[in-house]
Amino acid sequence: MINNKYTSLASEDKASIPLEKFYFALELSLQATIRQHSALLYGISEKTEASIALFKQLDQIDRQDILRTFHSSNCISIDDEAESDTLLSRLLEDIHEEDWLVNKPAWQVIVLDHFPGNWDVLSTSPRRIDIAFFAHHSIADGLSGIAFHTSLGEKFERLSASLTKPTWPMTFNEPVAAPVTLEECIDCFSCSCTICTSGANDRKAWVGAQQTTDATFRSMVRIVNIPAEHLVATLQKCKKAGVTLTGYLHAVICTSLWHCIPDDIPGIRSITPFSARNHTKTSARDIVNHISYLTSYTSREELEMLQEFELGSEEEAGYIMELAKSFSNDVATKVGEFPHGCMATNLNRIPDLLSQYQNQGPADRRISYELSNLGLVSDVTPPKSGGLKLEKVVFSQCASSVTPTIGFNCVSKKGGSFVMSVTWAEGVIEESLVDQVTRELQGRFGPADDKK
Repeated sequence: MINNKYTSLASEDKASIPLEKFYFALELSLQATIRQHSALLYGISEKTEASIALFKQLDQIDRQDILRTFHSSNCISIDDEAESDTLLSRLLEDIHEEDWLVNKPAWQVIVLDHFPGNWDVLSTSPRRIDIAFFAHHSIADGLSGIAFHTSLGEKFERLSASLTKPTWPMTFNEPVAAPVTLEECIDCFSCSCTICTSGANDRKAWVGAQQTTDATFRSMVRIVNIPAEHLVATLQKCKKAGVTLTGYLHAVICTSLWHCIPDDIPGIRSITPFSARNHTKTSARDIVNHISYLTSYTSREELEMLQEFELGSEEEAGYIMELAKSFSNDVATKVGEFPHGCMATNLNRIPDLLSQYQNQGPADRRISYELSNLGLVSDVTPPKSGGLKLEKVVFSQCASSVTPTIGFNCVSKKGGSFVMSVTWAEGVIEESLVDQVTRELQGRFGPADDKK
């Protein structure tokens, strides 16, 4: 899920415009975006192959299939970011609980409009509007969400009282080629080298509380904002130490988990998704699922070294940078080995993938956390005449009882805050632990002098 936070106002001087005109403009840009991306024409079919659901091109798409709108008057001003982010988090949690419907698009757009006053009119006073793109992972990866919002913003028309209601449904009579898959672009299956045939790492790792198979499910979301100036200071520290931001994030996540988890930690296993688009020759403007991931492991012995240092000391900061350098090198090495040992290769080695997933339960969880860092977003720039100004981007994913125990999903825009959405399945870890970990993480950003 990629959510863009915009401020919106009437683009005509001192004019008020009915809010429905904003939705007319949004629907028109949605229709143009659908025509541009073939992946958006696909949904889950009622047909299966070897009990695995298939996708099919849809004959038509109606407004209610892809667009849902919500209004909140809880925030008292445009600057009430914490309250608005909390409302957005609750809405994301609700949407993540829902299943994708057969014969409907495998994506949808959710709009959350925050305004305490006359909410059905846009005036020259700015108001916050969140626009979230949800998509089934089979048709879209994280960068696809950015591609979607880029297209949507470019096609967003100038807000005016003359906008007319778009015609629905959209119909599609001609077949459209499906987006090319990663496996079609790269041979991930024929190699028998050591990297491709090595077994999984079975060292024990912290995976949160063990749930029963009948436990209820809810995917939880927490949005954390790191001020732009703190991100800049952190990037300067990373550059000086010769580490990547992703490596530093891994190091401070491990440090935060070590300090905050009361249980015994045998080790921490993490996964890092990365884009394969440079290998598949796919544009950043395409909506596809061209990712892989790599696995890293931090041993108990490495974590116990943190006990040797005073919390917040220069010595501790130095050791965290050592961990960051180790992560940076590990990530660079494994990304460089792609496609050897990639996700598709590992999945292909499982004889009966469907049974593997059907029989998997909470006790089979192996991953402590996932770190997905989309990096700096620069393409999403709505035209100034459209009445929308991009304020920040939020990247989130649905958790489950068998996916990584906790997810850290990161993205930033030029000049804006660094936004991390923390996701977890309710009951796997306590919300109080998430509070502790996020506070610890926030304290690790900024100049070194801020920690003293």
